[in-house]
Amino acid sequence: MRDSLFAAVRSSDSRHGTIVRGRSRVIRATIVLAITISLLVAGVAGPVTATASGSIDAAAPSQEVDGEPVFDDPDELEAFVDDVVAEQREEHDVPGVTVSVVEGEETVLAKGYGDADAATGTPVEANETAFMVGSVSKLVTWTAVMQGVEDGKLDLDEDVNTYLENSEVEVPEAYDEPVTLRHLGTHTTGFDPALVPGIVEDGEEVTSLETALAENEPDRIEPPGETVAYSNYGTVLAGHVVAEAYETTFEEYVQSEVFEPLEMDHSTFAQPVPEDHPGELAAPHEPTGEPADRTYINWRPAGSMSATATDMATFTSAHLEDGAVDDARILELETVETMHDTHHERHEAVNDWRYGFYEYGAADTDLVAHSGGTMHETTKLVLAPEDDVGIFVSYNVRNQVAPPNVVVDAILGEYGLQPEPETPEDGELADGASDRAETLAGEYRASMVPSSGPEQVVDPMVRLSVDAASDGTLESDTLGMDEREWVEVEPYVYHEVDGHDVLVFEVEDGEVEALHRNSMPMLTYEPVPTHERTIVVGGLAGIALVGFALSLVGWIGLAGWRRVRGWRTETAPSRSGRTASGSFRDTLENRLRRPSWLARAAGIALPVLSLAFVAGFLWGFALDEEFAFVTMPVPFRVALSLPPLVGVVTAATVVGTVVAWQRGYWSRRARIHQTLLAVLGLAFCWVLLEFGFFGV
Repeated sequence: MRDSLFAAVRSSDSRHGTIVRGRSRVIRATIVLAITISLLVAGVAGPVTATASGSIDAAAPSQEVDGEPVFDDPDELEAFVDDVVAEQREEHDVPGVTVSVVEGEETVLAKGYGDADAATGTPVEANETAFMVGSVSKLVTWTAVMQGVEDGKLDLDEDVNTYLENSEVEVPEAYDEPVTLRHLGTHTTGFDPALVPGIVEDGEEVTSLETALAENEPDRIEPPGETVAYSNYGTVLAGHVVAEAYETTFEEYVQSEVFEPLEMDHSTFAQPVPEDHPGELAAPHEPTGEPADRTYINWRPAGSMSATATDMATFTSAHLEDGAVDDARILELETVETMHDTHHERHEAVNDWRYGFYEYGAADTDLVAHSGGTMHETTKLVLAPEDDVGIFVSYNVRNQVAPPNVVVDAILGEYGLQPEPETPEDGELADGASDRAETLAGEYRASMVPSSGPEQVVDPMVRLSVDAASDGTLESDTLGMDEREWVEVEPYVYHEVDGHDVLVFEVEDGEVEALHRNSMPMLTYEPVPTHERTIVVGGLAGIALVGFALSLVGWIGLAGWRRVRGWRTETAPSRSGRTASGSFRDTLENRLRRPSWLARAAGIALPVLSLAFVAGFLWGFALDEEFAFVTMPVPFRVALSLPPLVGVVTAATVVGTVVAWQRGYWSRRARIHQTLLAVLGLAFCWVLLEFGFFGV
């Protein structure tokens, strides 16, 4: 389900046009370390690409695809897939894998590998073991929408509110153009994205779609039809529209109109999956391969489907065979053609959106796909319509280094369904190439990042940094990783060196308006203003935190020195016959009433709370790097409660500093120290505000 920041945004293998959701523990640990270093020093993560260790070097195409069957030897295909899967499972702790490959109506391969449950050793069976397929579920939802269009109950260009008159759900008015089903199916609604949507840890927390939508209504932050920003909420809304149009529940509609006609007996959107449902649901696993606690998808049309490889083979064949398998038809030919047509075009040089499918791989191929990921499973489905081929691969683990697309891409490469990466031929760059490259250099944020709330903290982690080389080419990276080189093939269009990826910059009056990436059809990159760049925000955070740490060390050292000094004199009687400690106790209450003491207390609380926030946030994030905003580890929860207190003590420190200078409190050195604390506090509060930690 979660084609979100820590999903599709951070994981693109542009050499194969892949969208990979997740990272290995090594990569995640690196990210956390990078965040720590950047906060403390100078700066502060979808998608991180699959590393070399997670890739398979496909052999030269074994045959040409020119009207002959692609898979003329099923045994050869099976042997090839066996080798690829075995390598992935051995190297990357993948407990179980299920695979199906179809050509037309024929299922050429359907096979399970490894364990459905590592704890019991139950084997994966392609026709019995259902896997949670995450956002691949959306393809069934969009198929249901197209059935509604076919039946005349729905119109892709009608205001969705037209279908919600009897529902508590309503898309608020914000722009001249209403949100339509076409916008929903191409993720161009303009809704503010949710980072980790609709995941609950207890099956009892699953609600109706109407309740889920009403309680999680996003802001509308862009006019519809303009910016691609992957929206799980939009898919849930589409599923609810289908249910309203047919006066039933979404689950019941899909069961009767998609699953039953295709005899997909082991498939369901139900959460939790009923105990008497046919087959067995694969157990979830941690990236280490250890069993994990099961979670549930409340936003069901966006990602709750579980299915076997054989069921997915049937569904895939239906889309390849013009809407029908054998005598079972779920869509008419014209409807399938409409669904598979381009519905939102970003630029002719990059992959676009069909209805529900995104284009995949090199921009000049006909491949369409969808990926899927839950907290503990990952899935990939790819269609090659011109060759009548479909490939489905699912893992019962959220593997970040070697996701299912590695297996998919290996098959595509082996059978000539995807061209080898090429580098544009060397030649002189067009006039002005160097100047254009300089114009394009900068940081770009992903449109899938929430625009408010603390989830904004992931923004710097997934930004694309673009630098201009002296020869007019571009270099890019994400948080120092995923380094790529790009060469201009036409003004503002850049092809990846030794890869399939393409960058297209929208430039108006010399200013970059947007950046589109071939391997990232689910988002748009937007330029980051100078004052919001990582080096600025991270630098301020780093300076503030270092200053706080030094201040705290100074306070502790001073307190220790005074304690030692006081211990030596505390029993010495004063001229009045009272001990120093007794005199101190007598005057403590009066001192605490003085504004100078309140100002000093605020100055001490500021670094303590600020450092506690960072420590708690990083600690909680490290405990659950992918889903901290869902599972909310205790340190994470405590940390998120601290920013308002930081704001209060910062204000108190500023006021106390002003009063201290006016009334001459303390020594001049102490007042300067307090002033620096106030300035650092204001800087740190600006950083917290920038990342939404104040809730705005």
